[in-house]
Amino acid sequence: MNTKNANGPPSEFLTRRRYKFRIKKSWLTMPDGIRLAATSYIPVARRRGETFPVLLEYLPYRKDDTFYVVDYSFFSYQAELGFITVKVDIRGTGASEGNIPEREYSDTEMQDCEEIIKQLAARKPANGNVGMFGVSWSGFNALQMAMRRPPALKAIHAVHASDDLFHDDVHYIDGNLHLDPYHLYICHELGLPRTPDYKFDEQYFAQRFNHRPWIFSYLKNQLDGPFWRKKSLREDFGQINIPVYLIGGLLDGYRSATARMFQQLKVPVRCDIGPWDHSCPDEGAPGPNYEWQKRMGQWFNRYLRPDAKPVKPKRHPQKELLVYVRHGHKPDVDIEQVPGYWRRDTLPAQGGRNHKLFLSPGKLASKGLPLIYDTTGSGAVKLNYKAFSGTAAGTWWGNTTGDMASDDADSLVFDSAPMRKVKQIMGTPHLSVSVKASSSKAKWSVRLEDVAPDGSVTLITGGLFNPAHRMNRLEPSLPPPDSVYQLDLPLQFTTWTFQKGHKIRLAISNAQFPITWPSADLMVSTVFADGKTAALILPVVPLDVHAVKDLPKVVKKLESPDSWSIDFDEKPERRVFNRVNKRTGASSHVIATRSAYVIDKDGTKRTFFAELTNTWTTDNNNPANSKYSGLGQTTIVSQGKKQKLRTRMLVQSDADNFYVSVLRTVSLNGKVLKRRRFHETIPRQFQ
Repeated sequence: MNTKNANGPPSEFLTRRRYKFRIKKSWLTMPDGIRLAATSYIPVARRRGETFPVLLEYLPYRKDDTFYVVDYSFFSYQAELGFITVKVDIRGTGASEGNIPEREYSDTEMQDCEEIIKQLAARKPANGNVGMFGVSWSGFNALQMAMRRPPALKAIHAVHASDDLFHDDVHYIDGNLHLDPYHLYICHELGLPRTPDYKFDEQYFAQRFNHRPWIFSYLKNQLDGPFWRKKSLREDFGQINIPVYLIGGLLDGYRSATARMFQQLKVPVRCDIGPWDHSCPDEGAPGPNYEWQKRMGQWFNRYLRPDAKPVKPKRHPQKELLVYVRHGHKPDVDIEQVPGYWRRDTLPAQGGRNHKLFLSPGKLASKGLPLIYDTTGSGAVKLNYKAFSGTAAGTWWGNTTGDMASDDADSLVFDSAPMRKVKQIMGTPHLSVSVKASSSKAKWSVRLEDVAPDGSVTLITGGLFNPAHRMNRLEPSLPPPDSVYQLDLPLQFTTWTFQKGHKIRLAISNAQFPITWPSADLMVSTVFADGKTAALILPVVPLDVHAVKDLPKVVKKLESPDSWSIDFDEKPERRVFNRVNKRTGASSHVIATRSAYVIDKDGTKRTFFAELTNTWTTDNNNPANSKYSGLGQTTIVSQGKKQKLRTRMLVQSDADNFYVSVLRTVSLNGKVLKRRRFHETIPRQFQ
């Protein structure tokens, strides 16, 4: 019997009893005749006429191979909860027909998605209600689809997504050029052949292999404007009129956007921000973890089942915030469990206050003091720019890190006295200080850190400042050399607890390599730590309040019956290191990854070997001449055939231009079938 409980959803849904499910592959035909490939995990009805909501994930991430091994556990879990869970390959990717779209989140992608939602809502045994969900790309396009308001879309769940595609995405971090391992990854993946046949035929070469890589478009759009803003929710949060569930991570580069969306959306919002990186709460590193899929299913149940209790409009919509507050820890790049607690609160936090620390040379103090060391009252401290500085912080504001001492050695540091009392923060730290530089192109990096009594330094959060945007992002302009201007910078959202005996450290530099591309000029910079107006503001909150202890524990999921990961060889899956070219003196930061897996289904066994190597290079004596090089390689072995795609990406700069090239090579059994090189010179614009 299908009874209702106090919260509205069927009691059957909330029991331990799970639905059986079946997997079905199908086509969704678009108005122009192009067919998109869909895989649906469909619950088996327990009674005649039973219908189910639809959950859609819509991606270019190849549902039948690259993501198949990990997708099975997720999609089967939601099907067992009573959702028709569907993954669709964007046109031109995976198994779908057509040409690769012109960019991420293209108009074509969005128009197709509206049609997909319409068709899925009408398919039996759907109940007519659709929710979109996903991590990263599929979180982004879930937000953007909600902005378009298709009638059948009733709620979305966006994990690690951004509302500001210029300032808070992977291409221009805090408005500064960033070349991420993702750029190589997506360029390489889009060049792979169509599943399930993997044919190197004329259609493959025309629609995929010869497609101009997106890196050229991103580098041609170095300025904020319509290219980015058309797809950015931040322009008007009122565009979304359905409930939104957000998840962010304190080690994810999109966490500030997650917090901002929670505050600004005018609809029912649930938001969880945990200790993880760019991954899911049940397996994200570091932990602790919880069963996010259960919370997701319960939340979608509110809005997608017609017998659920209606959500009544309120003047102040319901908002639920869950944040992991870190208790502080020593630097540890391999940390598995972060000490802390889950806190239920709001933003700004209840009982919170702004704690101001004033900068004077080498010091942070809670009271502004008269400057007895400098009769001019400026407190000027100077820094020589070193372009190859910042690698300890990782590749974006979102990595576990080791000791930050090496980065701090090339920075100006300001330390507080050892803490006499425990101090806890939750929110967005903010720095305001006057600066100047001998080059108008100086970028600024600011890091908030924790110094333990033994001298080890842990990164808490950071932020970048591009002086061209100091007045207006839409009308950038560089300050004259040696002119004084205000560095007014919110850092990335964070939580932390400064324990007794620890020091608060602020580190300021002109380089954060490879998070941002180096400034072109050698320079000397000045920070005016005047002890009066130069200040760091910390969002201090009451200690350990509103603690939550009843989050669902992670449960064992179903494993794919016909795919599994294997060892590539004896080398580690991931290597990160720095090296110096003894001949040129240039320094490089290298990240190399490798993985392998097997898919054995439909009578065919294929083994996949994937390798990605990213190298960022610069020279402290000539930072204009910097370079990123990437090499991606996928080898597919099946039935005596060895198919291989290699992608080489190269971005070099001088003072005026970027020189960009991509070379694709496809081979069969060691014989090269075709090569295609794309190249272009693109002027530097405020980068």
